[in-house]
Amino acid sequence: MNAIRSDRIHQAYLFTGSRGIGKTSIARIIAKVMRCPGNSWDGQWLNSCDQCASCLEVTRGNSVDVIEIDGASNNGVDHVREIRESARFMPSSGTRKIYIIDEVHMLSTAAFNALLKTLEEPPPHVVFIFATTEPHKIPATILSRVQRFDLKRVSAAQIQARLSQVLQAEGIQAEAPALALIARAAEGGLRDALSLLDQVIAFSGEKISIEGVRESIGLIESQLILSVLKAILERKALEGLAVIQSAYEQGHDLKLLTRHLIEYLHGLILAKIGASAGRAGEYSEHEWQELQRLAPLREVEELEMIFQALHQGVEWIARSPQPKTVLDVLVIKCATAETLVTVGAAGSGSSGPAGGTPRPALVAPPKTQAIPAPALKSAPKDWEGLVLLVRQSRPFIATALENAICSGFPSETKPELLIRFPKSVGFYKEQLSHRTHADSLSQILREAFGRMIPVEIDITEPTGGEPQAESIAARREREHHERETSARQAAENHPVIREAQALFGGELSPIEILVNGSPKAGGSHAGKP
Repeated sequence: MNAIRSDRIHQAYLFTGSRGIGKTSIARIIAKVMRCPGNSWDGQWLNSCDQCASCLEVTRGNSVDVIEIDGASNNGVDHVREIRESARFMPSSGTRKIYIIDEVHMLSTAAFNALLKTLEEPPPHVVFIFATTEPHKIPATILSRVQRFDLKRVSAAQIQARLSQVLQAEGIQAEAPALALIARAAEGGLRDALSLLDQVIAFSGEKISIEGVRESIGLIESQLILSVLKAILERKALEGLAVIQSAYEQGHDLKLLTRHLIEYLHGLILAKIGASAGRAGEYSEHEWQELQRLAPLREVEELEMIFQALHQGVEWIARSPQPKTVLDVLVIKCATAETLVTVGAAGSGSSGPAGGTPRPALVAPPKTQAIPAPALKSAPKDWEGLVLLVRQSRPFIATALENAICSGFPSETKPELLIRFPKSVGFYKEQLSHRTHADSLSQILREAFGRMIPVEIDITEPTGGEPQAESIAARREREHHERETSARQAAENHPVIREAQALFGGELSPIEILVNGSPKAGGSHAGKP
């Protein structure tokens, strides 16, 4: 608005953002205001008159001076050459000729090169407005010559308010939770929300209910998702499988069900760390209350591991010819996984870190024994001993430590623990810096050494000088590779193999390494005798 009012209009603009948030619509509005001779400023907004010939032509979509081009279907160099030729001519009216190119990232390399020449020396009367969902596919030479605006997703509250306006204008009644459900399903895209609303109106008529929304657009009711989540958290795998079977019989998309489980698990983690209902505004009041009720059933670390298992399983379910079987196994895995127990918190009668009441959520499932707290008669003597100790109670933290290099171990003269992660596995540093993991590691160190052990975590950069120290994981991988190489060489040089080659000729098939009597994953079968 300031640029138009001060007549400091740039020759090219780029609007980026996810689909359905109004990139092309905003481009049309800007084009209308830019060309309107009677535009006015009301102190907050710059408005077009919507009455002049130019405004009416843009509204109807038949303006000869505001040209919309679909970059997906007009992506060749010849199309861009046509734009360059027509851009030389002055607008039929007004002072600006505006080209709106949607999905501009679809242009070919040759087309971008042809467009670049026009952007380098643009006619003063021409303005380009590009729109795209994938700005990373646009060449840097083009990006450097445009003013870029990244448009945000429309919030669920804004979508719901807009849907209410539309329904009020149409004289249709709707329950607020039904509109909230549509707004969430749209995932930040207002265009998608309006399309879904149109579908719901066609199904429900003049009164929209939450049941009608679920039935018309195939959404899964929140109670079903919460029931599966509750069964997982309470370690009742059979109950979870029964709910999955019910959803399957109703024809629900199991990939969509898994995605919803992940979304609700995200809300559960937010509730667990004490987030407010406003922070998790995408959930209804009933859903948020239920998530808060379920949150005490598991520790944050366990919820994170369940989240990872389900997140990795989504694509597995999508690709599998038997998606229900895959989802069943995932639910069983999440519901029956061993309980994570903090040091000193296992066994009957043990208490939490602050010496309070026992935490039932940390008790192992029925028919299994709780993980015993390690015997801490003496502190670990070295780094590997410390990693083994941590693995007894916090396997996730131990895995991170195995990928680290210890550059300073606690002793009488060195009170701190210095940990360095190679840059290639630097993400472990962020995970260990998480408050939950940091507190757990601090507690283990305090109980193992009988005092507080400061922990310093850093990222190490590779250098070309002295050889770098190895992490436990890197050493294990190297030794494994050396054993494989030695085994392959021994097989290739075996006297029987050599004699057979000498007698019969031919080539040796790819050697297959057996692990515990079974072929190693990725081994090949050549099919030769």
